[in-house]
Amino acid sequence: MTELSEKTKQQLWHLRQPVKLDESTELRPLYYPALRYFSVQLWKGGALAGLLGEVGQYTHPDDVLDDVDGFLVERGERPLGDDQLAHLGGGLIVAKGGPDLTMLAHALEHPETFRIL
Repeated sequence: MTELSEKTKQQLWHLRQPVKLDESTELRPLYYPALRYFSVQLWKGGALAGLLGEVGQYTHPDDVLDDVDGFLVERGERPLGDDQLAHLGGGLIVAKGGPDLTMLAHALEHPETFRIL
């Protein structure tokens, strides 16, 4: 892969950060490579307040994104906005790494070469 621009590096750095819901509440995307599954931790006030994703439940980021709003509502939080949902999806890809991260980096670097179907 060619050298990434500073803008793309900043975008990827941003995706590594938790998704802020408010000042004290955030979502942390995770990937467990040995078990090959995704999960999301809900943190409130610095303490773990919930986990979306049991062992093997989510093997693709889209599956997590489909269920995250229901998970949040069950815990008294509001559903994610579009930007937050995109951040979480990107964060899951970054957490996994590998070829998916390479494709994401290329899409950020050269958006004109990708089409959303």
